[in-house]
Amino acid sequence: MSAHRVRRPTEEAALAAASRRPRRSASVPALYADMTTARLLNDREGLLLLACRAARATRLEVGE
Repeated sequence: MSAHRVRRPTEEAALAAASRRPRRSASVPALYADMTTARLLNDREGLLLLACRAARATRLEVGE
């Protein structure tokens, strides 16, 4: 059995586009406002994602 690489043109295009543009950092006050909304709605997953984005926006290390 030979192992052939499956072409995924959309994945390749997405990776190429992501590497061309620098990632915009979100504004921390907007993230905190969204975190407050997620907390009020008891959205644990959203709160976790927003906390990670806030850590990236402040250039802190994201850990587990």
